[in-house]
Amino acid sequence: MTIEFEGPEKKLEIILTQPDPGLRSNADGRWGSVVHACGAEIVSARSTPEMDAYLLSESSLFVWADRILMITCGKTTLVQAVPKIIEIAGLENIAFFFYERKNLMYPQQQLSDFESDVKGLSAYFDGKSYRLGPANHDHVHIFYASMAEHAVEEDHTIEILMHDLHPEVIAAFIPRQEDTVGELEARTGIAGLYPDMENDSFQFQPYGYSMNKIAGSQYVTIHVTPEESGSYASFETNVGGGDFATIVSRITEIFRPSRFSLVITESTEDRDAVDGSQMPRQFNGYHRSEKSIYEFDSGYAVSFYNYFTKS
Repeated sequence: MTIEFEGPEKKLEIILTQPDPGLRSNADGRWGSVVHACGAEIVSARSTPEMDAYLLSESSLFVWADRILMITCGKTTLVQAVPKIIEIAGLENIAFFFYERKNLMYPQQQLSDFESDVKGLSAYFDGKSYRLGPANHDHVHIFYASMAEHAVEEDHTIEILMHDLHPEVIAAFIPRQEDTVGELEARTGIAGLYPDMENDSFQFQPYGYSMNKIAGSQYVTIHVTPEESGSYASFETNVGGGDFATIVSRITEIFRPSRFSLVITESTEDRDAVDGSQMPRQFNGYHRSEKSIYEFDSGYAVSFYNYFTKS
């Protein structure tokens, strides 16, 4: 396995001022065009009455009546999808815009960097750029803009961005002869995650795994790059409860990374009940090395952590 595939993702989330009943429609192929604009393709799709989930050749797209979440990896240029999304949603209808980009393993292979991405986004949004985490270690860049006086509802997501998976985990994610995606999920432990949610997953060749799970307005998404030279896995969900430590413990027990970053995005109203800034210094053999918190000026906060195992 010598292919250098960029697992760490770029991510955007757009929240509208009010629900748009027609936003989710794909009768005209609009979401295929959005995905194609950044260099990816739709592999499959699932829906609930509240949302649509698209599994992509490079990660995932989720669409609700009032928001859009898109995650891509590899060499994709996610910001190239933004003009297409604005054509669909209308710039005047956007209340909040988030763009996130983790530091990459092979930045020299990318078609853009965060600074050039922000330059392009600034043509549409008067936002601010942030870096959470150390410049010379794992960190995320965030571009954030708020375009309207808009009441922020209770809202939170958690991302677990994992590097250097245990060799046994890497081996478990390598497809075997006549293997099915269900067999891969069973032997890796993923099959036991959120069993009551509708599952949509895909096993790529020669290797690579992606999964979306949905129920109502909630989602779970996992993406795995099992290359020995740069193994990586990501997990993200908006599933309620807010017991972030339990979620982190469960996911890291499956993937057994040597290090991971944790990104928790919350409405400040939600933090009264569920505070992502209070993660423990250590648990399950992992030790916290960094903690950064930004409270934006319009109702959202982001908490960032790095954790590692002591050898």
